[in-house]
Amino acid sequence: MSETLPIIEAYARFDPLVRRTSNARERITITDQGRAVAIFINPAELAELDRTMARLRRNSTGAGPFSCAPQRERPRTPVAGAIR
Repeated sequence: MSETLPIIEAYARFDPLVRRTSNARERITITDQGRAVAIFINPAELAELDRTMARLRRNSTGAGPFSCAPQRERPRTPVAGAIR
């Protein structure tokens, strides 16, 4: 479950919101004038997201067969007897 609250309401309910987020995998979005400005997230979920991002970064550095990293162009070697 996810909830969105204006900053004034979140301020008034800060303690229960923090406890609720820490005890469940629930995200609470805080808004200011209708725009998201912060998100309360469970520390274990944040750690999991960090691990996933690190894994994706490692995989995108050219280490795997499905890499998204740009390939370096090989230098061209002159062929013996090439026509000029």
